[in-house]
Amino acid sequence: MSVILRNVQIPLFIKIETKILRDIRKIMDEHHLNFQKPLILSEQHILELGGNEIVNAFHNPATVLVKENSVAEALAIAQEVQTKGNDLIISIGGGRVLDVGKYAATKARVNYISVPTTPSNDGICSPVSVLKNEDGKTGSLSVNMPIGVLVDTQMLVNAPAQNIRAGIGDLISNFSAISDWKLAYAQGKEDMDDFAASIAYSATELIYQTCRGLTLNLRNEEFLAKLTHGLILAGIAMNIAGNSRPCSGSEHEISHAIDLLFPGKSMHGLQVAFGTVYADFLRKKDITVLIGFLKSVELPFTYVELNLTEDEIIQAILKAPATRPERYTILEHLNMNEATVRRSIQEYTEYVEQYR
Repeated sequence: MSVILRNVQIPLFIKIETKILRDIRKIMDEHHLNFQKPLILSEQHILELGGNEIVNAFHNPATVLVKENSVAEALAIAQEVQTKGNDLIISIGGGRVLDVGKYAATKARVNYISVPTTPSNDGICSPVSVLKNEDGKTGSLSVNMPIGVLVDTQMLVNAPAQNIRAGIGDLISNFSAISDWKLAYAQGKEDMDDFAASIAYSATELIYQTCRGLTLNLRNEEFLAKLTHGLILAGIAMNIAGNSRPCSGSEHEISHAIDLLFPGKSMHGLQVAFGTVYADFLRKKDITVLIGFLKSVELPFTYVELNLTEDEIIQAILKAPATRPERYTILEHLNMNEATVRRSIQEYTEYVEQYR
């Protein structure tokens, strides 16, 4: 009988340390990576905050400042890479720069290194790129994984506090996503990858236990390293599963619907934090501990904190299942209409009022 193996694309290196960017050439040499013509993607203020450490390491390589997180922008960069013969893309920045770099590298068929400067979501090291199409609508696109991830924790210290909270929210939402995945499996609606789910759960548990019961310092480098590590593991879990299922359930459907109907109201990580506790309420779980956790890290658990009205959040919840029609979550399971959604939101709001 032949041996059954599983091939999974994962990074060759993950380095999360203070002032690690200056060592990029040394790290690449250790892994026998001999790229001759890298292209750097970033933003001007990011380069000035520390990204120039990589630029200097490669002796002034070609550098492109990313203007927008669009498919058109990424394709233009991919074309430039092919025309000029670049053999590596290094993205230094937040989610926008990383998403453009991932997609451009995939389309140009070159390798990619991720250098995140803000821990705001699990796209740091994931097989998904979130970009706007020509209609201005945001969509998720499949991409290759980075061959490496470099994180300078000193640069993370400078990230906006709300971005850091958003990263915590995105990671905590894995609890809800895995609950939905188990439900879908139990109902015979989807297959389940236990290994991917285990990695996603472990990533979430890491930051959950780190933050619980503590007075959290969002600028603490040790904490930021753990948060980033968890977000990277979540991205790897998605790659193992072959899709975003380990980290995306009803809470993400609600967030996607908010983005579609009421763009710019709040950040993704904050929206999925609310979606996580609301989904647990629908599951009839005790949400006391979860709300206490969200309060301790100043994450929202009411729709008002997302700058939404009752009617707007109801519209978003009704729209949510259509954002991921292939998914089966607590929302699809309950199959709620407008009246039942309104009742659930009113009951939820009344219940959580005691914690505000």
